[in-house]
Amino acid sequence: MQIPTSRNPSLTSSVNPNLTSSINPRLTSSINPKLTSSINPKLTSSINPALTSNINPKLTSSINYKLTSSRNPSLTSSINPKVTSSINPNLSSNISGLYLFDLGLDAVGFTVQAAQGYWLLFDPRCQFTGVAVSARQNVFVEFDLNNNFVGFFIHARAQSWLRFDVKNDWVGLTT
Repeated sequence: MQIPTSRNPSLTSSVNPNLTSSINPRLTSSINPKLTSSINPKLTSSINPALTSNINPKLTSSINYKLTSSRNPSLTSSINPKVTSSINPNLSSNISGLYLFDLGLDAVGFTVQAAQGYWLLFDPRCQFTGVAVSARQNVFVEFDLNNNFVGFFIHARAQSWLRFDVKNDWVGLTT
């Protein structure tokens, strides 16, 4: 992927959580779901898709990419990075979506906004891997292609979101 220097945490300290404490949940409790109950889906029902149907694609067809063609990259070319070069980070270094990184700061994918509060997740080869749905301001819940809840994103600042798994373990970040 062609990641701009300003959005590469290996090259820019301000987007590197190992060098910037305000985007590191191990150092900033307000962005750590293990320490802040309001951003912990196990403790806050409004961001728990098992308890809140309108953020669960198994229960709400309008957010189920399998049932809503405008949210399905196989059916809508404008949200398919294999077809639309401007959203493909292998062809364009200035995508509007987010770049996804693991904690080793390796690029593991990117997002495409299919609708307000709805992200499509892709791996670096532009393979569709899942979706993220806005649960409320600063919180997105993540689902795999079978619509299973697999994690969530917490907004840290600007384009920096922190990615957590269902056990509330920090697993990655975005720029």
